[in-house]
Amino acid sequence: MKKVLTVLVGVCILITLFTGCKERESKNLKLSVSHAGSLAQPIRETEDSFAKENGGDVVFEDESHGSVTVVKNVCELHKLIDVVAVADYSLIPQYLIPDYADWYIQFASNKLVIAYTDNSRFNEEINEDNWYDVIRREGVEFGYSNPDADPCGYRTRLMFKLASIYYEDEELENKIVASCPMRNIRPKAVELVAQLQSGELDYAFEYLSVAVQNGLRYMEFPDQLSFGSVEYADFYGQATFTMKDGKVVKGAPICYGITIPKNAVNNELAIEFVDYLLSEKGKEIFARNGQPFVPFKTNVPVSELPEALRKYFEE
Repeated sequence: MKKVLTVLVGVCILITLFTGCKERESKNLKLSVSHAGSLAQPIRETEDSFAKENGGDVVFEDESHGSVTVVKNVCELHKLIDVVAVADYSLIPQYLIPDYADWYIQFASNKLVIAYTDNSRFNEEINEDNWYDVIRREGVEFGYSNPDADPCGYRTRLMFKLASIYYEDEELENKIVASCPMRNIRPKAVELVAQLQSGELDYAFEYLSVAVQNGLRYMEFPDQLSFGSVEYADFYGQATFTMKDGKVVKGAPICYGITIPKNAVNNELAIEFVDYLLSEKGKEIFARNGQPFVPFKTNVPVSELPEALRKYFEE
């Protein structure tokens, strides 16, 4: 009888250990997140916080690109991505809906600025009334991101068009574009930071959040040129830019968007992560990084959103 009990106890222990291992194994999940370069710091802080609250069982496969590249990785390269977050929410309906995603949520804002350092030429002189002359002075190097790959890039080009209107100089846009050598146009705006810090560039057109996160000095544009004010939405809308793939983007207040592609491998975990990002904890992380949340908006009836996300739209 003792021998039977011993065997039974042993079997129970083995079952418990096996079950525990399986449970731990099931929790060790991977989540693929692809996002705009300007979201790198707040997204990664959110990932770290989310992972800690889940006992460290979530492993993130995180990649950062220009937002156009992010959406094209889904719709053209058919990469399996669980969460997509871009610097221009309008890229989601343009490239992903209806074939690759059903919904999106607009969630954060930003501003366009000129970033520079203490070593930038004429840094004590530049202001909102002369920046377009300063960056074109002899010996000054400035850059921006590729407008065909990165929203910061096409927003910069849109801003040049608006600057021609604002400063009443029809040729201003062409003068600025002609003054920037191709070597200073990078795939994504965050790549310009290293060039500023090394002294390779004097000035770069960046998002306010990127300047804040990297301790850069910056010059703010008038609201009419920053894409940071809903009050000037109509003024922004006067400018358009056609990308190489034929897509036309129109000036609008900066608003980030997030979605979960239809082919997400870990859909349930992706919903949990997006829920966490949109929560008060996520809001705090983004605000600390210079990217304040805006009132959330979505493209579908609230009932068509994942159930866990509907609470953000309830009165």
